[in-house]
Amino acid sequence: MRIAIIILLFPFFAFGQSTIRGKVVNSKNKMAIPFATVGLINENIGTTASEEGFFQFVTIQIRNVDTLIISCIGFKTLKLPYDFNEKADITIEITEQVTVLNEVVVSNKNNWISVILNDFSNCGNSFITSSGFQTQLAQHFQVKEENSLLTDIKICRMSIALLDPEKTIFRVRVYDIDTLTKSPSTDLCDQIIEIKTRSKFITLNLEKYKIHIPNKDFFVAIEWLKIPFNQSKSKMKVNGKEVEHMTFRPSIGWTDNDNSKMEAWSLDYKNIWRPMFKMNSKTSVSISATVTY
Repeated sequence: MRIAIIILLFPFFAFGQSTIRGKVVNSKNKMAIPFATVGLINENIGTTASEEGFFQFVTIQIRNVDTLIISCIGFKTLKLPYDFNEKADITIEITEQVTVLNEVVVSNKNNWISVILNDFSNCGNSFITSSGFQTQLAQHFQVKEENSLLTDIKICRMSIALLDPEKTIFRVRVYDIDTLTKSPSTDLCDQIIEIKTRSKFITLNLEKYKIHIPNKDFFVAIEWLKIPFNQSKSKMKVNGKEVEHMTFRPSIGWTDNDNSKMEAWSLDYKNIWRPMFKMNSKTSVSISATVTY
């Protein structure tokens, strides 16, 4: 069986390198913020902070000044200038996000309908992982009625080892749709949904989060945590030389789908969502969602 892997990566350069390191903390209580995303906007490169809030990444210094962007669920996204001439470690304070989700009026029904969207029976032979500027991978869904309740999701990831499959940890995000760009928009859940697993098929019940879909379109996203726990190393040749290449688990399956509107999107360090495939491509990521209405 042949397995194809799409690696969302950045190109290799030969410019001078610079290391950026520091810590992300809560501006209110100065406590460390685990697994915040830290990146440079212009260069579109970055990393995930550790569980203790520390981060470090090597950047290709092609300009003297860039813009750092720091984001994490439950906090306001922060942008601030970064001068490569400043070599000291930096402490970044980000502010808690006060999220006011629209009140949902749930009508009383005698018979609720439960539907599985983008149902799949296997992962397929193709997978998507990241080693570079992509930070999230989102699957688009459409439901028949507004204010539907998202109750469950199922995810399929690559797991080759049968006796001792590799562990992975990642976060799940749920987004509303941007009516102009048709891309993911605001979070529909202000709580952290974090999964640590060895399983190939991951089923997660979300009823306790009470995630209501205000429109008929929404997205379920995988947020990669680019930390040592998720690293997978391999060798590859660049300009005739063998170099070590690193990717990050999980590798998410993707399959053919007859519904061309079920497209996938990816988010980068510029904080821009882009379609993963051509808009007319009948391909979807192996993420299913169960909704009740």
